[in-house]
Amino acid sequence: MTRRRHLEVAQLRPDEFAAAGRVLGRAFAADPLWTAVLTDSERRPDILVSMFTALTKATAVQGRAERTPDLGGVALWHPPGKDIGLWAMVRSGLALPRFVMGLKQDRKRTIEALRQIGGRKKVLMPEPHWYVSAIGVQPERQGQGVGTALMQHAITRADGDGVPIYLETESESNVAFYRKLGFAVIEEIEVGAAKVPIWLMSRPAAEPNPA
Repeated sequence: MTRRRHLEVAQLRPDEFAAAGRVLGRAFAADPLWTAVLTDSERRPDILVSMFTALTKATAVQGRAERTPDLGGVALWHPPGKDIGLWAMVRSGLALPRFVMGLKQDRKRTIEALRQIGGRKKVLMPEPHWYVSAIGVQPERQGQGVGTALMQHAITRADGDGVPIYLETESESNVAFYRKLGFAVIEEIEVGAAKVPIWLMSRPAAEPNPA
């Protein structure tokens, strides 16, 4: 049996933001939530790339925008106690607000879905935590340990900080993947008019080593 090689995880460089947006856009191309919210199937791929490029730029200002070698996978993280605030918006060239304003007919559905998801996060995770804003793997790289490498890198960081991790997934198959990494489902909700099921999951903070 061939042993998987270790995949190093590194911070994205600014010149890689657009490529990261394409990686995430492809990874979420068939995502149930975005399929329901972004109703124009022809425009959806380009919209997703624009959205994730904007999100990557904003996250990198005060969070962690990370990749594996050759951009096989990308993960965006908000650190404990921080969301994408005004400063990050300005520093990123107002990429996210400009994206939202350009959505036109899909704007209301997108804002409502994000509002609902964000509202549950505030209720379920009031304590400081690392938040998985987005994680995606190139379709042809799935099953090669790319997503695991991204998650294990962040788990080590969160354990060092002594804080939990929180995420949402719209794919029931991903629930088993995250459970293997120590996550548990804390709530399942239905979002939007299409009632898309979303699993809200957390991984507890690591127990401190005894002195």
